[in-house]
Amino acid sequence: MTTVGAALGVAAIFAPAAASAAPGDWVSPTNCAKVATPSNPAGWGNTFPDEAGRAGEIVTTTVVDDDGSLEFNTTEELKRKASYHEAGGLPLAELVDKKGGDRRLTFQESEGQANWQIRVTGANTGSGDGFMTLVWVAPDAAGTYDATDSGQWWATRPLPNHPNRQDSPGTLEQLLEAANSEGHTTVINHYGISSDPGNVQPAKVNVDNVSFNGCTTNFKATNDGGGGSLEGILPF
Repeated sequence: MTTVGAALGVAAIFAPAAASAAPGDWVSPTNCAKVATPSNPAGWGNTFPDEAGRAGEIVTTTVVDDDGSLEFNTTEELKRKASYHEAGGLPLAELVDKKGGDRRLTFQESEGQANWQIRVTGANTGSGDGFMTLVWVAPDAAGTYDATDSGQWWATRPLPNHPNRQDSPGTLEQLLEAANSEGHTTVINHYGISSDPGNVQPAKVNVDNVSFNGCTTNFKATNDGGGGSLEGILPF
């Protein structure tokens, strides 16, 4: 299994793009990208300057269902790939308070290295706009993974009582308490999946049926030319 320290390189800690959807437009069961295809990725993509060329690709390869998946191919030149969806300023507290039931944080993956990414601002990081990414690293074996109640979430910036990042993992509740300490209000700008298998290159992992805040996205390949890049597409 890839070590946590190898996962999610320097690119994960840069500040996000300034543009954002209006508060209240966040992903939810009623405002949900249920299907993402090569011709209509439904808001999934990657336009962050620090991650140029790193979006995943919708392909015909299957994970559990028979209609395709989101694939991350990493190489010596691009050792990290990631795709995101806008979350529109969803308060982290709302996600944490309502998690459970149909709002669990799950995805399916083939054998390979994949991670949850929750990019936030407003956290008590002690600098700037309080940007950081909350990360959860899935096992490398194929399966359906639920990170909702895991105690292995970690933040890419130091937080009170979590100064060493990867060495100080916790539950989302614990990280929320630290992030919102001293009057801070942490909000989610984007969520997504990344792959960062370190020096094990080239590498590949396929993910599907990504569930966040009650919304599950099925990545589906269509007959419009096969796989399609999700680069440069976010619903601003």
